[in-house]
Amino acid sequence: MIEDRKTDRWPPGRRPASKWWLLAKDENLGVGMLVADCGGEQALPVFSGEGEAEMFVWLGGAFEDDWRVRETSAGELVSILYGPCAGVGRVALDPSPEMAAETIRLVSVSRERFVSWIVDSQCSYSPKASAGHHARGLARLL
Repeated sequence: MIEDRKTDRWPPGRRPASKWWLLAKDENLGVGMLVADCGGEQALPVFSGEGEAEMFVWLGGAFEDDWRVRETSAGELVSILYGPCAGVGRVALDPSPEMAAETIRLVSVSRERFVSWIVDSQCSYSPKASAGHHARGLARLL
């Protein structure tokens, strides 16, 4: 029965995305990951859509420095956060390039919380989920 409650946690449209977009200098996502200042911590900007990431690059002038939008899966994003970006303390969700360090915190969650949200949802989503159940949305994690 516990498994049934777990699978009903995410109604369609409220579960975490399986695709994300990052800003990287190359396709391998090595050391060339764009990070932002978040009030004394580093935050990895993560975008829920390709358009949001492209807008960040263009509005922030990052294209001049060869930053490129790169699609990644939820699993790869977790690996990035525990690999090359293990020192990043927060994940900024769809930030604007004009946000100051203090305001980036408003659209960010801790790295651990973000990873937990992604990992839990990967195992707990079922297409049969009922829309009548409450969703544990990312906004509640803030």
